[in-house]
Amino acid sequence: MSELTTIETAPIPFKERFYAFARKNIGLISVLISIGAVLLALIIGGILIASAGINPWEAIPYLFKGSFGNRYGFGETLTRFVPLLFSSLSFAIAHKSGFFNVGAEGQLLMGAVGGVLVGAYIEGLNPVLHVFLCLLAGVGFGALWAGIAGFLKIAMGSDELINTMMLNYVAILLVEYLIHDPLKPPDSYLYVSEAVLPSAKLPIILAKTPLHLGFIISLVVTAIVFYIVYRTPIGYQMRTVGANRKAAAYAGINIVGTTIAALVMTGGLAGIGGAIELMGTQQKIVPGFSAGYGYDGIGVAVMGRYHPIGIILSTLLFSVIRVGMGSMQRGAGVPFPLLNVIQGLIVIFVIASGFLTNKLTETVIGGRA
Repeated sequence: MSELTTIETAPIPFKERFYAFARKNIGLISVLISIGAVLLALIIGGILIASAGINPWEAIPYLFKGSFGNRYGFGETLTRFVPLLFSSLSFAIAHKSGFFNVGAEGQLLMGAVGGVLVGAYIEGLNPVLHVFLCLLAGVGFGALWAGIAGFLKIAMGSDELINTMMLNYVAILLVEYLIHDPLKPPDSYLYVSEAVLPSAKLPIILAKTPLHLGFIISLVVTAIVFYIVYRTPIGYQMRTVGANRKAAAYAGINIVGTTIAALVMTGGLAGIGGAIELMGTQQKIVPGFSAGYGYDGIGVAVMGRYHPIGIILSTLLFSVIRVGMGSMQRGAGVPFPLLNVIQGLIVIFVIASGFLTNKLTETVIGGRA
């Protein structure tokens, strides 16, 4: 009897209690790990700022003041959110479909070209129709640009990673040529394209800020895209092909057709991001139009673990960093190269936190606890 009592009252080892807690609260733990990663990156960034002779207690608050400290900063943050979200969605959908697309930068630029051709040169349209046609042109041009890499992969078996990367440079140079001659206004001394007509501009949705209707469009498109990917037959086929191409072929899935559908979606998403950036923010194509949104979208998608909620939160974080870093430079005089280092630290630490979360999930849920 005494032995039984001893067994019943023996304390549960800490490891087992932690695993039991983690199984029930893995979502909360994942969030806390990510927050901890950001804080650790900011601590190291603060040390680097101090080593540059700048007070980090004065500099780092500008990261948040610039993003959310006033009405304009808030609107600017959400404006930067839009092209980043579309670029990250483009990479995420391609990844889910087994197509490694690092060409969102070029596809975004080509989407802007499609948008300016419709938005600046077709007159007399109803604003709703004109905006819709610009968005459609952005989707078409982005999908067409992704389709070049897709054709080379399907027809010749060439590596889409190299093809999409090289097509980025082709797109950048092509856009440079277009704004130097064919799309340049005849009376302009600047190398820019024609501005889109008023009927093709996206309306501002938050007064005294640059925040435009594209923000709402981006959230709606995100919901539609992930409904297609996770709730429709074509989405299931795309995910199956991405997980195991041979098994998908054995199951009777049309690999070529599914790959084409994925290409249209991934290129079209980046393209619509370029069209919206054109119609809502910049109004015309200028040198440096994209500001690296296509490349940052890769990090955003990885950081968000290719999940819709994760991607939205990661995109918001990147937007805060983009706007807040500029505020740190203006308000506290932090050198721009150091800001890039801090941004890189945040990205690396958050991605590493995702790896740690995956390992923890495998341990406590995968049966190894």
